[in-house]
Amino acid sequence: MTRGVPWNPAAPIMRVAIIFFLLTLACGRVEAQEGARLRTGDTFELRVGGIPQEYAGEFALKYNLGQEGTIHVPRIGEVKAVGLTPAQLARAIQSKLVASGVFAHPTVVIEASPAAQIVAISGGVSSPQLLPWRPGLTLSSAVADCGGLSEFSSGKGIRVVRSGKVIGPCSLKDVARNPAKDPKLLPGDQVIVPE
Repeated sequence: MTRGVPWNPAAPIMRVAIIFFLLTLACGRVEAQEGARLRTGDTFELRVGGIPQEYAGEFALKYNLGQEGTIHVPRIGEVKAVGLTPAQLARAIQSKLVASGVFAHPTVVIEASPAAQIVAISGGVSSPQLLPWRPGLTLSSAVADCGGLSEFSSGKGIRVVRSGKVIGPCSLKDVARNPAKDPKLLPGDQVIVPE
């Protein structure tokens, strides 16, 4: 008879719980990356797996997305990036690598910098700040995260600046009456609350 670690009936349950927790974290990260569209000024890293080791360094790159909205990927050239989610950009690069005959089974990973995942709230709120973006973040929840309206703000005429375009004006009173009018915010948005 061999002596070993005594059998613990809770061990399989603990393993399942840990795996579930890790999958939940991974899915949350994917969801955040899926919803966040790349914009001018965003930074991200590109990595390609499933390729010969001698080429891996060539494809381990950092990008800062310029005004032209494209990135230059080795061996395949320019690829449109602005307006795509990181997952969509990864699929586009992957498809182009395969279609060009560069690699047969590449796996492309795009990891956006956390700095690109913020929303700026300024003006008539109790605590103007840069908020971390999260999926489902709306105008009213962002204002609430900033401590609500300041004593000098009526909550009318709120503007959202997105990629140089103005959305609004929005009114928190209208949003309270009809939640469908509560605009969802995206990373890089700037919310200006008049005082």
